[in-house]
Amino acid sequence: MRFERTIAVLVLATGVTMGGIVIAEDTKPEAPSPERTIQPKTALTVVPYKPAALRPEHSVLAALAGHWVATVHTAVGPYARARDSQGTADGKALMGGLFVQVTHAQTRQKQPFEGIMTYGFNEAIGKYTADWIDSSSTAVIHYVGTYDAEKKLLQMTAHYSDEKSRRLTISRTVTAFVDDKTWVYEEYRSNGVGEPETPIVAITFKRG
Repeated sequence: MRFERTIAVLVLATGVTMGGIVIAEDTKPEAPSPERTIQPKTALTVVPYKPAALRPEHSVLAALAGHWVATVHTAVGPYARARDSQGTADGKALMGGLFVQVTHAQTRQKQPFEGIMTYGFNEAIGKYTADWIDSSSTAVIHYVGTYDAEKKLLQMTAHYSDEKSRRLTISRTVTAFVDDKTWVYEEYRSNGVGEPETPIVAITFKRG
């Protein structure tokens, strides 16, 4: 009797094991068929490369190229310094005139100061853009603006968090093209849209 029971238990265990195998095989996911593969609705195309072409708007930026003597008047600032000082600037056309990089250098608090503004015209948004960096900060400040051909004014605005105060800062710059030998850069700042602006700096550049 014990032998028969042992045989029965073995047969039952074998059946359960085999059943598990059968069930596992039955539930194995099927490989996706080519008919079920998602196909793109439109064929992908490759746009051939060609250099960007200059636009009439780039002629405004060309006026910034050259060597300049800068007369700097500082209205306000976070530290004591001379309100009026001298400096130099060099404007260089990049990539055939698509961009112009202006490097400005002077002495502040008896320490060398350098700032670089790279200007361009973004055809996609139809506006002028510029990126500013200087030796007193680790930030890259991005400006966007428009040009008034009648008044010969390039006005640009940037919104950023001030590195020291951590406050929202709105910077507005006005560049006036006086003639082929002179241009003037002015900067104003505020801490909110619609709030009063504070004049920061005015720089007169004369061709050297």
